[in-house]
Amino acid sequence: MRGWTVAVAAWMVGTGAVAFPVQVPEGAQGEGSEVTELRAKLAERDAELKATLAKLHLYEDEAHYAEAEALGITEMVKASGLPARQQRRLAVAIVREAARNNIDPLLVVAVIRCESSFNNYAVSHVGAMGLMQVMPDTGTWLADKAGLRLGRASNLFDSETNVELGTAYLADLIQRFGTVEKALVAYNAGPGLARRILAKKEARTKFMAGYPAKVVKEFRKLKAAQEKQLTLREAQKTNGQKS
Repeated sequence: MRGWTVAVAAWMVGTGAVAFPVQVPEGAQGEGSEVTELRAKLAERDAELKATLAKLHLYEDEAHYAEAEALGITEMVKASGLPARQQRRLAVAIVREAARNNIDPLLVVAVIRCESSFNNYAVSHVGAMGLMQVMPDTGTWLADKAGLRLGRASNLFDSETNVELGTAYLADLIQRFGTVEKALVAYNAGPGLARRILAKKEARTKFMAGYPAKVVKEFRKLKAAQEKQLTLREAQKTNGQKS
């Protein structure tokens, strides 16, 4: 490019054409040294920011994992049979997504136990998939809503993705239907059918005694076990201080 510019300038001078100033680019990208230096500084700052964010995510993961341990979730996810690293990621995802959606993480565990018994590759007779039994169409809608892309339906077998979408869906239903029990009707039957069920007393009473009651019972059992563990730890702490 530089040789072409000089050649054109020489031709114009030789033919008597009006001369014009020729500026030779300074830098590999045809930029001035100041611009090149600024780009280098911005790249350095960007690298520093990425490193800081990575450390922050690691810190958050450690905090979520500690909470998962305290709640007994790290033991519960062993039922999935997933490799140890994926079990850790699953435990972290349950706590993280529950916090993000303002839901008790043990409610998420209760839904998983009732939906799939922690079978990561479970598929229902209607096509619901994964730990929280998310329908592919619902998963796509939830992913689009969150600004994500689900892609293939088989991505619902990714434990973290499944928990992220399933927990967001449960939170959305609780907000729309007003109570956990009614939201569980919608989670199990679908929002449209749930409204028809809830509108009729007999159908509502019959349905509530099934899936929603099962999940709530499991949730209360988990909460009771958590309270028992907390009481035991407090007692051990107190005895340790006395001795």
